[in-house]
Amino acid sequence: MANFGLSKPWIAKLNPATNTYSDAFKCGKAISTAVTPNYNEAPLYADNQQTENVTEFKNANVSIGTDRLPSEAAMVMFGHTVAENGEESSKSKDEAGYIGYGFITAEQLDGVKKYRACVLLKVKMKEGEESFETKGDSIVFKTPSLSGTAIANEEGEWRIKSPYYATEAEADQWIQKKFGVVEQCATPEASVDGGTYTAEQTVTLSCATKGATIKYTTDGTTPSEENGTEYNNTISIAATAGLRAIAYKSGLVNSEVMTKEYFING
Repeated sequence: MANFGLSKPWIAKLNPATNTYSDAFKCGKAISTAVTPNYNEAPLYADNQQTENVTEFKNANVSIGTDRLPSEAAMVMFGHTVAENGEESSKSKDEAGYIGYGFITAEQLDGVKKYRACVLLKVKMKEGEESFETKGDSIVFKTPSLSGTAIANEEGEWRIKSPYYATEAEADQWIQKKFGVVEQCATPEASVDGGTYTAEQTVTLSCATKGATIKYTTDGTTPSEENGTEYNNTISIAATAGLRAIAYKSGLVNSEVMTKEYFING
Protein backbone atom coordinates (compact mmCIF):
# COMPACT_ATOMS: atom_id res chain seq x y z
CA MET A 1 0.00 0.00 0.00
CA ALA A 2 1.28 3.48 -0.92
CA ASN A 3 -0.50 6.72 -0.04
CA PHE A 4 -0.11 9.53 -2.55
CA GLY A 5 -3.12 11.80 -2.16
CA LEU A 6 -5.30 13.68 0.34
CA SER A 7 -8.58 15.49 -0.31
CA LYS A 8 -12.03 16.54 0.87
CA PRO A 9 -11.59 17.46 4.56
CA TRP A 10 -14.99 17.42 6.31
CA ILE A 11 -15.89 18.78 9.74
CA ALA A 12 -19.15 18.08 11.59
CA LYS A 13 -20.44 19.06 15.03
CA LEU A 14 -20.69 16.10 17.38
CA ASN A 15 -23.44 15.59 19.94
CA PRO A 16 -21.59 13.32 22.43
CA ALA A 17 -24.84 12.25 24.15
CA THR A 18 -26.21 10.64 20.98
CA ASN A 19 -23.04 10.16 18.90
CA THR A 20 -24.75 11.98 16.02
CA TYR A 21 -23.45 14.78 13.82
CA SER A 22 -24.86 18.02 12.45
CA ASP A 23 -23.76 21.26 10.74
CA ALA A 24 -21.24 19.45 8.52
CA PHE A 25 -19.11 21.51 6.14
CA LYS A 26 -16.09 21.20 3.84
CA CYS A 27 -13.05 22.62 5.62
CA GLY A 28 -11.40 24.21 2.60
CA LYS A 29 -9.07 22.06 0.50
CA ALA A 30 -6.68 19.62 2.14
CA ILE A 31 -2.96 20.36 2.26
CA SER A 32 -1.82 17.94 4.95
CA THR A 33 -3.07 15.90 7.88
CA ALA A 34 -1.43 13.63 10.44
CA VAL A 35 -2.93 11.23 12.97
CA THR A 36 -0.59 9.85 15.64
CA PRO A 37 -2.12 7.38 18.14
CA ASN A 38 -0.85 7.37 21.72
CA TYR A 39 -1.04 4.32 23.98
CA ASN A 40 -0.86 3.50 27.67
CA GLU A 41 1.43 0.52 28.34
CA ALA A 42 1.75 -1.56 31.48
CA PRO A 43 4.44 -4.27 31.61
CA LEU A 44 4.32 -7.03 34.24
CA TYR A 45 7.54 -8.61 35.49
CA ALA A 46 7.79 -11.96 37.25
CA ASP A 47 10.75 -14.27 37.92
CA ASN A 48 13.09 -11.55 36.70
CA GLN A 49 11.51 -11.31 33.27
CA GLN A 50 8.64 -9.57 31.54
CA THR A 51 5.68 -11.93 31.38
CA GLU A 52 2.84 -9.62 30.30
CA ASN A 53 2.43 -6.34 28.44
CA VAL A 54 -0.91 -4.55 28.21
CA THR A 55 -1.37 -1.80 25.62
CA GLU A 56 -4.48 0.40 25.52
CA PHE A 57 -5.41 3.30 23.25
CA LYS A 58 -5.14 6.63 25.06
CA ASN A 59 -5.75 9.29 22.40
CA ALA A 60 -4.38 10.49 19.08
CA ASN A 61 -2.66 13.71 18.12
CA VAL A 62 -4.33 15.27 15.08
CA SER A 63 -3.07 18.01 12.79
CA ILE A 64 -4.92 19.60 9.88
CA GLY A 65 -3.45 21.78 7.16
CA THR A 66 -5.94 23.45 4.82
CA ASP A 67 -6.00 26.32 2.35
CA ARG A 68 -8.71 28.16 4.28
CA LEU A 69 -11.05 27.95 7.26
CA PRO A 70 -14.68 28.85 6.43
CA SER A 71 -16.77 30.86 8.89
CA GLU A 72 -18.53 27.65 10.01
CA ALA A 73 -15.25 26.53 11.58
CA ALA A 74 -15.27 29.43 14.04
CA MET A 75 -18.71 28.44 15.34
CA VAL A 76 -18.62 24.63 15.15
CA MET A 77 -15.00 24.04 16.12
CA PHE A 78 -14.21 26.89 18.50
CA GLY A 79 -17.51 28.27 19.81
CA HIS A 80 -17.02 31.78 18.40
CA THR A 81 -19.89 34.02 17.30
CA VAL A 82 -20.36 34.84 13.62
CA ALA A 83 -22.94 37.46 12.68
CA GLU A 84 -25.04 37.36 9.52
CA ASN A 85 -22.80 39.95 7.91
CA GLY A 86 -19.75 37.75 8.51
CA GLU A 87 -18.35 39.63 11.52
CA GLU A 88 -16.62 37.17 13.85
CA SER A 89 -16.32 37.70 17.60
CA SER A 90 -13.92 35.67 19.79
CA LYS A 91 -14.53 35.81 23.53
CA SER A 92 -12.27 34.68 26.36
CA LYS A 93 -14.86 32.17 27.56
CA ASP A 94 -15.51 30.58 24.15
CA GLU A 95 -15.08 26.83 24.41
CA ALA A 96 -14.12 24.45 21.62
CA GLY A 97 -16.63 21.66 21.01
CA TYR A 98 -16.19 18.08 19.92
CA ILE A 99 -16.29 17.43 16.20
CA GLY A 100 -15.99 14.61 13.71
CA TYR A 101 -13.17 14.97 11.17
CA GLY A 102 -13.15 13.13 7.86
CA PHE A 103 -10.83 13.06 4.86
CA ILE A 104 -10.03 10.96 1.78
CA THR A 105 -6.73 9.35 0.85
CA ALA A 106 -5.67 8.03 -2.53
CA GLU A 107 -3.73 4.77 -2.42
CA GLN A 108 -2.02 2.46 -4.88
CA LEU A 109 -3.15 -1.15 -4.43
CA ASP A 110 -1.60 -3.75 -6.76
CA GLY A 111 -1.05 -1.07 -9.36
CA VAL A 112 -4.62 0.25 -9.19
CA LYS A 113 -5.57 3.66 -7.77
CA LYS A 114 -8.15 3.37 -4.99
CA TYR A 115 -9.79 5.84 -2.64
CA ARG A 116 -10.47 5.39 1.06
CA ALA A 117 -12.20 7.68 3.53
CA CYS A 118 -11.27 8.03 7.19
CA VAL A 119 -13.38 9.56 9.97
CA LEU A 120 -12.07 10.47 13.42
CA LEU A 121 -15.19 10.25 15.54
CA LYS A 122 -14.51 12.56 18.50
CA VAL A 123 -11.95 15.34 18.14
CA LYS A 124 -11.33 18.63 19.92
CA MET A 125 -9.17 21.11 18.00
CA LYS A 126 -7.12 24.11 19.12
CA GLU A 127 -6.77 27.26 17.09
CA GLY A 128 -3.35 27.55 15.56
CA GLU A 129 -1.11 30.52 14.95
CA GLU A 130 -2.37 33.18 12.54
CA SER A 131 0.65 34.39 10.64
CA PHE A 132 0.69 37.28 8.17
CA GLU A 133 3.48 38.69 6.07
CA THR A 134 3.74 41.65 3.74
CA LYS A 135 4.39 40.96 0.08
CA GLY A 136 8.05 41.23 -0.90
CA ASP A 137 10.24 40.13 -3.80
CA SER A 138 8.84 36.61 -3.50
CA ILE A 139 5.36 35.31 -2.83
CA VAL A 140 4.87 33.32 0.40
CA PHE A 141 1.61 31.52 1.14
CA LYS A 142 0.42 31.43 4.75
CA THR A 143 -2.21 28.72 5.31
CA PRO A 144 -4.22 27.72 8.40
CA SER A 145 -2.85 24.90 10.53
CA LEU A 146 -4.79 23.28 13.38
CA SER A 147 -3.87 20.74 16.02
CA GLY A 148 -5.99 18.76 18.42
CA THR A 149 -6.72 15.46 20.11
CA ALA A 150 -8.94 12.55 19.13
CA ILE A 151 -10.43 10.34 21.84
CA ALA A 152 -12.75 7.32 21.84
CA ASN A 153 -16.53 7.72 22.05
CA GLU A 154 -18.83 5.90 24.48
CA GLU A 155 -18.61 2.73 22.37
CA GLY A 156 -14.81 2.77 22.53
CA GLU A 157 -14.44 3.70 18.85
CA TRP A 158 -12.15 6.54 17.81
CA ARG A 159 -11.63 6.00 14.07
CA ILE A 160 -13.54 4.39 11.17
CA LYS A 161 -12.17 3.72 7.70
CA SER A 162 -14.34 3.09 4.65
CA PRO A 163 -14.00 0.23 2.18
CA TYR A 164 -11.79 0.94 -0.84
CA TYR A 165 -13.62 2.68 -3.68
CA ALA A 166 -12.85 3.10 -7.36
CA THR A 167 -13.79 6.79 -7.32
CA GLU A 168 -13.23 9.72 -5.00
CA ALA A 169 -16.95 10.58 -5.23
CA GLU A 170 -17.91 7.25 -3.63
CA ALA A 171 -15.52 7.84 -0.72
CA ASP A 172 -16.86 11.38 -0.33
CA GLN A 173 -20.43 10.06 -0.17
CA TRP A 174 -19.37 7.64 2.55
CA ILE A 175 -18.18 10.56 4.70
CA GLN A 176 -21.32 12.56 3.97
CA LYS A 177 -23.45 9.63 5.07
CA LYS A 178 -21.54 9.34 8.36
CA PHE A 179 -22.02 13.07 9.03
CA GLY A 180 -25.69 13.13 8.03
CA VAL A 181 -25.17 15.41 5.02
CA VAL A 182 -27.11 13.21 2.62
CA GLU A 183 -29.81 10.64 3.17
CA GLN A 184 -29.16 6.97 2.40
CA CYS A 185 -31.61 4.69 0.63
CA ALA A 186 -33.19 2.10 2.88
CA THR A 187 -31.80 -1.42 2.50
CA PRO A 188 -34.11 -3.66 0.43
CA GLU A 189 -36.15 -6.25 2.29
CA ALA A 190 -37.07 -9.76 1.12
CA SER A 191 -40.47 -11.34 1.70
CA VAL A 192 -38.83 -14.71 2.42
CA ASP A 193 -35.99 -14.92 4.90
CA GLY A 194 -32.85 -16.86 4.07
CA GLY A 195 -32.70 -20.48 5.21
CA THR A 196 -33.14 -24.11 4.20
CA TYR A 197 -36.22 -25.10 2.22
CA THR A 198 -37.51 -28.25 0.52
CA ALA A 199 -39.18 -26.48 -2.41
CA GLU A 200 -38.72 -23.52 -4.73
CA GLN A 201 -39.21 -20.14 -3.07
CA THR A 202 -40.87 -17.07 -4.59
CA VAL A 203 -39.34 -13.88 -3.24
CA THR A 204 -40.53 -10.30 -3.53
CA LEU A 205 -38.31 -7.31 -2.76
CA SER A 206 -39.32 -3.94 -1.33
CA CYS A 207 -37.64 -0.72 -0.25
CA ALA A 208 -38.90 1.83 2.27
CA THR A 209 -37.41 4.69 0.21
CA LYS A 210 -40.15 5.85 -2.16
CA GLY A 211 -39.07 5.94 -5.81
CA ALA A 212 -35.88 3.93 -5.28
CA THR A 213 -34.68 1.44 -7.88
CA ILE A 214 -33.70 -2.07 -6.73
CA LYS A 215 -31.12 -4.22 -8.47
CA TYR A 216 -30.32 -7.80 -7.47
CA THR A 217 -27.95 -10.66 -8.29
CA THR A 218 -28.01 -14.41 -7.68
CA ASP A 219 -24.57 -15.23 -9.16
CA GLY A 220 -22.48 -14.25 -6.14
CA THR A 221 -21.53 -10.79 -7.44
CA THR A 222 -22.35 -7.55 -5.65
CA PRO A 223 -25.23 -5.59 -7.17
CA SER A 224 -24.77 -1.93 -8.07
CA GLU A 225 -26.20 0.65 -10.43
CA GLU A 226 -24.11 -0.96 -13.19
CA ASN A 227 -24.36 -4.62 -12.17
CA GLY A 228 -27.34 -6.90 -11.65
CA THR A 229 -30.96 -7.22 -12.75
CA GLU A 230 -33.45 -4.43 -12.10
CA TYR A 231 -36.23 -5.74 -9.88
CA ASN A 232 -39.67 -5.54 -11.49
CA ASN A 233 -41.35 -8.82 -10.53
CA THR A 234 -41.08 -11.76 -8.14
CA ILE A 235 -37.86 -13.79 -8.05
CA SER A 236 -37.96 -17.58 -8.19
CA ILE A 237 -35.27 -19.38 -6.18
CA ALA A 238 -35.36 -22.98 -7.44
CA ALA A 239 -31.83 -24.01 -6.43
CA THR A 240 -29.40 -23.08 -3.69
CA ALA A 241 -28.33 -19.47 -4.24
CA GLY A 242 -27.41 -16.23 -2.56
CA LEU A 243 -29.72 -13.30 -3.25
CA ARG A 244 -28.14 -9.87 -3.00
CA ALA A 245 -29.97 -6.59 -3.57
CA ILE A 246 -29.23 -2.86 -3.42
CA ALA A 247 -31.45 0.23 -3.70
CA TYR A 248 -30.49 3.58 -5.18
CA LYS A 249 -32.08 6.92 -6.02
CA SER A 250 -30.74 10.14 -7.48
CA GLY A 251 -29.53 12.52 -4.75
CA LEU A 252 -29.25 9.79 -2.11
CA VAL A 253 -26.44 7.49 -1.04
CA ASN A 254 -26.87 3.92 -2.26
CA SER A 255 -28.27 1.50 0.32
CA GLU A 256 -26.35 -1.21 2.09
CA VAL A 257 -26.38 -4.57 0.31
CA MET A 258 -29.06 -7.01 1.43
CA THR A 259 -27.83 -10.62 1.45
CA LYS A 260 -30.03 -13.71 1.85
CA GLU A 261 -28.78 -17.27 1.44
CA TYR A 262 -31.32 -19.89 0.29
CA PHE A 263 -30.59 -23.61 0.48
CA ILE A 264 -33.03 -25.71 -1.54
CA ASN A 265 -32.93 -29.41 -0.65
CA GLY A 266 -35.99 -30.55 -2.57
